[in-house]
Amino acid sequence: MTLMTTIRMAAVAAGTLLLAACALGPLHEPPKVSLPAAWDTATEGVGQWPDAAWWRGFGSAELDGLIAEAEANNRDLAVALARIGQAEAQARAAGAALLPTVGLSGAASRGWTPHALKRGGLSGGSPSVSSSYQGVLQVGYQVDLFGRNAATVAATQAQLEATLYDREAVALTLRSEVAGTFFEVLAARDHLRLAEQTLRVAEDVLALLERQVQVGAASDLEVAQQRSAVASQRAALATLQQAERQSLDALAVLLGRPPQGFAVRGRSLMELTLPPVTAGLPSHLLMRRPDLRQAEASLRAAAADTVAARAARFPSLVLTGSGGVQSSSLTDMLNPAGLVYSAAASLAAPLFEGGRLEAQEDLASARTRELAELYGTAVLTALRDTEDALSATVTGQVQQRYALVAQEQAAEALRIVDVRYRTGTVPFLNVLDAQRTLFQSNDAVVQATLTRFNAVVGLYLALGGGWDGTTVPPVPAPPPGK
Repeated sequence: MTLMTTIRMAAVAAGTLLLAACALGPLHEPPKVSLPAAWDTATEGVGQWPDAAWWRGFGSAELDGLIAEAEANNRDLAVALARIGQAEAQARAAGAALLPTVGLSGAASRGWTPHALKRGGLSGGSPSVSSSYQGVLQVGYQVDLFGRNAATVAATQAQLEATLYDREAVALTLRSEVAGTFFEVLAARDHLRLAEQTLRVAEDVLALLERQVQVGAASDLEVAQQRSAVASQRAALATLQQAERQSLDALAVLLGRPPQGFAVRGRSLMELTLPPVTAGLPSHLLMRRPDLRQAEASLRAAAADTVAARAARFPSLVLTGSGGVQSSSLTDMLNPAGLVYSAAASLAAPLFEGGRLEAQEDLASARTRELAELYGTAVLTALRDTEDALSATVTGQVQQRYALVAQEQAAEALRIVDVRYRTGTVPFLNVLDAQRTLFQSNDAVVQATLTRFNAVVGLYLALGGGWDGTTVPPVPAPPPGK
């Protein structure tokens, strides 16, 4: 029987089974999620979309360099890249099932028979020596009757795609963390500068009181109160210096550096520019947030796993063929008389496995339903994140504006109180209150400014950072033979 005849017979035997393969169904589609037509928070940038290099809008060449360094050296990003390599290898391994297997084997043997025995127990004759040589080429192919192998390949390719999107999500988070931590360093330095200015004012007042107490124009109580205020502000300086150090250490780790010896040149948030708010349209999130694309790809992978698990319950058809040469002499290996070949087809079907295959299909199906719900939740979360970030950018602008007014008025109030105290028209408690108010106002201004910068970064992160999918390499095509 030739190999082609065997294939034809196997195909006829499996004809009715092929009809059942259609019942395995198509791959799962992502659930439909109702999207709003517009955002509730009105901004001047609605309808636009942030640039992929959004951090350049802050106008800091140093921030540009820090993000570039983080992209090159961050450990978490390197881990995500290694996972892509694992997913690529799994996709290639799964695709091999769609191709034939080819093997080559060879054997050589040599036998020896001792002298034959004559009648009467005497030995005689010559010993017999025999040799045998064999070379065989074997070919095997599993016919993918019900699409199990194809579904497995589709699952690994979708998982590879999900891994690629996950890497982009990690990169977006990394950029936002670098920018936010850089802003924290600058904000800590703004805090320190204002706190030092307030401390100098408090020290001047203390020096005045110490002179006045010598001439009886001030009391020891007033001197003690002012010394307490000065000590409190000096303690606050130490706290702010520690906050700056911790932010620098965190930034160094994000860059893949040891914290020791790390520093940044920037001195103040006021050196930077706040880019305009751009929000785009809600429907764009589905294509421009890599975490949503990752959730969709994971859902497709799980759906393909369900198809593969269902196909495992049906028969499998394996075709095998082998051909080679066999001879008692190496010189006769190419003699046509020594050619040997064989062909076979096997059809195997699971009859009873204690419910294992059904359980595996149920598990895969339940996993698909779970990921479908998680995808819907991820979309709603993305909408919430963006709406919250838009609101934060608007309210942050208002908070910063009024914090600056409060700071200006607090500084003016301290100036007036200081003049009046020196002329003896107001008590010293008014000076203490004015100092305390100015210190708090300075802190509120820096905090409001930092909040506003962080709100813009949060908006870019919620919008997918301007990512549009062009940076993700295409998923490799399945090997030929599908």
